[in-house]
Amino acid sequence: MKQFFSQSLQKQALVAMLVGVLPIVLLTLWYATSISKHQQETLSIYDENQELILEYNYIKADVNGIEKALKNNQLLKSEQLQISIEQKWQTTQNRIELLKLKLAKSDFVAKLQQATLLDPKSADEFAQLVAQLKQLDANFDDTLDTRLANKNEQFKSLQTEFVVGLIVLLPILVIISSFLIFRICRQLNQVETVLSDVGKGQLDQPIKLSGSHELQQLGRRLDWLRLALKRVQQQKETFLRHVTHELKTPLASINEGSSLLNSGLLGEVSDKQGRILTIMQQSVEKLARMINDLLNYSAASHPDGLQQVTSFNTLEEEINRHLSDTIANKDIAICWHISATNKVPHLPCKLILTQLVSNALNHATSTVDIYIRQNHNTIELNVADDGPGINQEEAHLLFQPFYQSEHNKNKQGSGLGLAIVSECVNQLKGDITWQETDSGTNILITFPSQ
Repeated sequence: MKQFFSQSLQKQALVAMLVGVLPIVLLTLWYATSISKHQQETLSIYDENQELILEYNYIKADVNGIEKALKNNQLLKSEQLQISIEQKWQTTQNRIELLKLKLAKSDFVAKLQQATLLDPKSADEFAQLVAQLKQLDANFDDTLDTRLANKNEQFKSLQTEFVVGLIVLLPILVIISSFLIFRICRQLNQVETVLSDVGKGQLDQPIKLSGSHELQQLGRRLDWLRLALKRVQQQKETFLRHVTHELKTPLASINEGSSLLNSGLLGEVSDKQGRILTIMQQSVEKLARMINDLLNYSAASHPDGLQQVTSFNTLEEEINRHLSDTIANKDIAICWHISATNKVPHLPCKLILTQLVSNALNHATSTVDIYIRQNHNTIELNVADDGPGINQEEAHLLFQPFYQSEHNKNKQGSGLGLAIVSECVNQLKGDITWQETDSGTNILITFPSQ
């Protein structure tokens, strides 16, 4: 059985068709052949009945004619006529024997045998035979009708056998077809699950598809693709870490130098030089934020971030402390609503909340609400603000690295915030959706609890 299901889907379908459909086809061919044969036999019996009716009528007419001839010969006393009568009776007897042979084993033949048992000689005896033959008319008709009725009973029995065969074979066909469809759908679901995991960046689990030969081959190719993507991802992370760390050292030197020049310790700075130094410091700060975001983006996609766990109350304190300067400079109220008590992975949850709350502070008018709930086996993070909201047409693009919406292009940002959130959500094996609101932005993140 296992060897059969490891064959190609085409072979499985062919065998299933032979097992399920071929018996029905054979049954249908047998029924059609039997019907054709039955029709031919019925037509033959009908033709024979017509011939028997003619033969029986000839016999009655001959016996009646012999009776009249004998009555006439009683007056004529003709030897020649007597010889003709005897010859005619001999021919009639032959017809009677032939009729008996064709209707053998019937009640009519038994009664006809009794009627012709005595060899009639006189006109009175033939008149008695004519009367007996007339009495047998109804029995003769019944005998012919019985022949057709028996053939009709055979036809009904044939129909019953065909219907019973269909009743037995059709459920077998449905069961085989359903089983094959179930296996094919299950195998396709394997492919869909694997592709979904690869699309979400879950590249650590080896890919092995079971089932038909084609799916096993596809599984090997997908596993090769997974390994190639994993190598590319590792190279990307290594490159990001090296580049960002290499940039930090000269960036710190530039920052120290511009701060030293701007302080006036090395001499008086003119207004034009001060403006240039201010631009330099702003650019250094922006570059530092981009480097930190790149480091966070790299950390968000790293599985080691799932090992350390913490509570949401601790995360609330860390994020409020981290964003204290931004909160102090803005007249915006941050309201935390925490009802979940589960421990969660520290780094991805911290990065998610940091980025979402920071974005909300940049766009909110007066309030930012953070709802953290536990729903059965899932955790829900809901961050909402009362800002201008987003354009739904570009919502699917906001999670791409370095993409910035129309509302955010004039603000100081790297375009990595929501990309970091997306990577963290993938690490948590969760989902992120935009909630429809009358105003502002409302982002809902769900992921399985630990």
